[in-house]
Amino acid sequence: WYQRRVREAVVSTQSTGEYFGWLRSDPICSMVIAILIFLSVIPLLKDSILVLLQRVPKDKEVSFYDALDKINKIENVVNIYDPHLWQYSSTILVVTVRLYVNAKANEQRVIAQARDILMDHGFDECSIQVDKELFRKALKS
Repeated sequence: WYQRRVREAVVSTQSTGEYFGWLRSDPICSMVIAILIFLSVIPLLKDSILVLLQRVPKDKEVSFYDALDKINKIENVVNIYDPHLWQYSSTILVVTVRLYVNAKANEQRVIAQARDILMDHGFDECSIQVDKELFRKALKS
């Protein structure tokens, strides 16, 4: 849209200056073109700033906590800790989460179920770490 308006401004500037002798139309149209370019940059700048600040959209944040609640209900999951959600780019959100599971849990099954839940909630980039309770107890002693 902006590119078409810029082309129209350039053509109108040339035609008014050449055919009607309106020499003031050139700086006026140049200012209009500068404003149009500035307006086209604002959405890109906003997206870039949000990515740099790692700001997550509110609706995705709610979806993230809903997914964590569902993961916590997976069989053999004892606790969730260190959940993180951040924006990698304007379209990619990254999730990392660590899960405590009991000693008889199948880690690969828990990871697969947790990944499915996260993917169902729209998170394609997921990192899930599983620690068994015995491991945690061994670290404490």
